[in-house]
Amino acid sequence: MDIRSTGAKRVPLERDRRWTVVKYALLSRVACLILGIVSSAIVNDYDASAQLVLAPATTYLAQVLRTLAHIVLRWDAFYFVHIAGSGYVYEQEHAFFPLLPILMRTLTQTVLRPLVAVGGEQAVLAVAGCIISNACFVAAAVTLYALGQYTLRNERLAYIASLLFVFAPSNMFMSAVYTESLFAWLVFSAMLCIARRQHVVASLLLCASSLCRSNGVMYAGYLVWDVVVRREAWIGKRWTQMVVRAVAAAGLVAVSVLGFVGFQIYGYRTHCLQPLYPNHPSRAYCDGLPATVYGFVQAEYWDVGFLRYYTWSQIPNFLLAAPMIVLSIAGIYTCAAHDPVRLATLGWKRRPSLQTASLDTAFLGNRLLPHIYLWVLLLAVATTTMHVQVITRMFSAVPAVFWFAAHLASKDRFT
Repeated sequence: MDIRSTGAKRVPLERDRRWTVVKYALLSRVACLILGIVSSAIVNDYDASAQLVLAPATTYLAQVLRTLAHIVLRWDAFYFVHIAGSGYVYEQEHAFFPLLPILMRTLTQTVLRPLVAVGGEQAVLAVAGCIISNACFVAAAVTLYALGQYTLRNERLAYIASLLFVFAPSNMFMSAVYTESLFAWLVFSAMLCIARRQHVVASLLLCASSLCRSNGVMYAGYLVWDVVVRREAWIGKRWTQMVVRAVAAAGLVAVSVLGFVGFQIYGYRTHCLQPLYPNHPSRAYCDGLPATVYGFVQAEYWDVGFLRYYTWSQIPNFLLAAPMIVLSIAGIYTCAAHDPVRLATLGWKRRPSLQTASLDTAFLGNRLLPHIYLWVLLLAVATTTMHVQVITRMFSAVPAVFWFAAHLASKDRFT
C-alpha cells in the first residue's frame, strides 16, 4: 500500500498493524525470557559469574528476581550492573557508555526500590536493565514501523520490516542488560523526527544515543543530510539562506555528539586530572586529542583496531558474521545497481531512464539514500575494525537492513 494513497480504510489498517507489531514484540520478549529460563535449567553455564554476584534467595519473590537476573546477567551486562551500582571504578569500564546504567539506577532507586531489600541491589539493577531493554525494544519496533512509512512510502513493506525486526537474530541481546534496544529506539525516534523536520528534537535524541553507544555520533550525519545535503533542501533557497542552514546544521551536530564528548571529558578528568590510581603510568588520552578514553580502552583491553581481527583464529567469528555481511553487501549493491548515478551524486542526478516518480518509493526510493550511506560506513567499520561477530546486534539499529529484508520477502517490490 502506497502511503500517499489516502482514504478512510488506511488509518484503521495502520492502527491495527501498529498494535499487531506491539503484540508480536511483547510475545517475542516473553519467548526470549522463557527460552533463557529453559536453557539455563538444562545447559551448564559457560559463564557462571552471576552466581557470585547475586545474593542468595531466601524467599519466593527473591528467587524470582534472582532467576530473572541470572538469565540476563551475562558478559557485558556485568559491567553495566557494576557501573549502575558503583560508578566508573576501573579504566576498562569506559568502554561502556553511561545512559543505560543511569536509567537502571534511577529505576532501582524509585519504582523498584522496595525490591532491593528482598532480592539485593545487584539483582534489582539487573531486573531494571531487563525492563528498560524490553520496553525500549517494543517502542523501537513501533517506531521502525512509523519510520518505514515515512521513508519507504509503502505501508506494507514498513509493516513487514518491523516484524522482521521483532524476530531478528539479535533477539536475546535485545532482552538482556545490553544497550541495543535502548539505542535502536533512540536512533529510530531521531530518524523519524528528522523525517518530520523536527530537527531540534532529533538532535536531543541523538545526543542521548551518543551517551548510550559510541556509534551514535555517526547518526548525526542524518541531520547534515536533511538540512544541507539533499537536493530538495536547496530548491527555492538563496545562498545566504543555505549558509544559515549550514550553521544550523553544525549546531545540531554539536548537540548530537555532546553525549559522547561529555563522556570522554568525564573519563579524562577521572583518570588524568584526578586519577584514582596516582602511580598508574600516564595514558595517551591524557596528552589530549586525537586520543580518547574510549578509543584507548577498546584498543588496550579488547584489542580493537584496524585489521587486528584478521587472524586465523578469528575465522569462526567471521563465519558467524557472514550472513549479515552478505545481506548488507546484497542490499547496498541492489540500491547502487538500480541507479549508480544517483548514489554517486548524493541524489542530485539520476539515470535518465529512471526519471519517473513511481520509482521513488519502497526500498529503491530517494529517501533511502542517507540510510544506504550509513549502512556502507557501518559495514566498513564492522568488517575492518571491530570484533566482527557483533555485527548482527550492531546492525539492529540500521533500518535499511530490515527494509531490504522486507524488500526481498515481499512480492510487491516497487510500489
